[in-house]
Amino acid sequence: MLRIQNSLPGVVVLALAMGIPSPALADPHATEQWQATYSARAKYFEKAVGPLPGDILKMLNMTGVWPGGGLFVIPAPRLGKDLAVYTTFGLSNPDMPATAQSTQFELRGEEHRATRAQTTLQSKQPAPHREGAAGYGYELVVVAGDKQEWPLGLVQWAVNAEIIHDAGLLERVEKYSGITVENIDTAGGPLNVLIARAAAPLPTGLQLPDGHMDVLVATTITEEEMRWSMKNGRPALLQKLREGGVGQISRPGRESVVH
Repeated sequence: MLRIQNSLPGVVVLALAMGIPSPALADPHATEQWQATYSARAKYFEKAVGPLPGDILKMLNMTGVWPGGGLFVIPAPRLGKDLAVYTTFGLSNPDMPATAQSTQFELRGEEHRATRAQTTLQSKQPAPHREGAAGYGYELVVVAGDKQEWPLGLVQWAVNAEIIHDAGLLERVEKYSGITVENIDTAGGPLNVLIARAAAPLPTGLQLPDGHMDVLVATTITEEEMRWSMKNGRPALLQKLREGGVGQISRPGRESVVH
C-alpha cells in the first residue's frame, strides 16, 4: 500500500482556454518536439475517448512547475452512459520530470474564488528519467460519472504525488503489478483506490515523439477490497472487479465485489 501525504493543501484548478502554449524553451527543436508531443497525445485521447473540451484545468499550485500541463474532463458516452474521463494531460511532456519547485505560494481571487496564483520558484533535482519514456512515462485517468468534483481531487493528488513528492507511480505499478492507496482526501470524502495499467476499451498508451506514454487508471475500491488485495494481490483484485462488472470505473459507495 502506497503511503504519501493524502491531503490536498492549496490545490486549486482554473479553467483556461484550449491551445496552451509550449513552455519557453531555448532550443527551437525542443519547442517543436513539445508541440508534436502535445498534438499526438491530444489526437490519441480524442480517438480513444472523445473530443477534448475547449477548456483545460490548470492547477494553480503547479504554476511554473508544470508548464503546459493540466487536467481534462472528457465526456465518454462510448464507455458508458453519463461517464467521463478525468485525466492528467502533460506528465508525459518532454520537459518533465520537473526541474523547479514552488517555495512560496499565494492564492488571489475574488468572492471566495481563486483566480490566480503568485509563486516563488527554485530549481529542483529532477526525478530520474526512465530510458525511452515520455516525461514521467504516463498519464493517469479516473473514469467516473460526469459532472463530479471528487475525481478531479483524485487526479490532482496524483499530480502532487508525482511532481512534488517524486512518487514514481509508474515504477511502483510495474514492480507490484498495481498499487493501493488509502484515505485520499477529496471533495467527496476520503477514498481508497487501486492504481493499475489501463485495459481496453480505455486508452492504454502510445509512442509519442519524446518517448513512450503508458496510461494508468485510479479506480475507487472499498475498504474490504483493499484489505483483500493485500492477501491476494492487486491483479487478483482487478480480476474480481472485472468479474463483478465494475472494471476500472469508479463508483464510490458501491458494494464490495469480494466477501
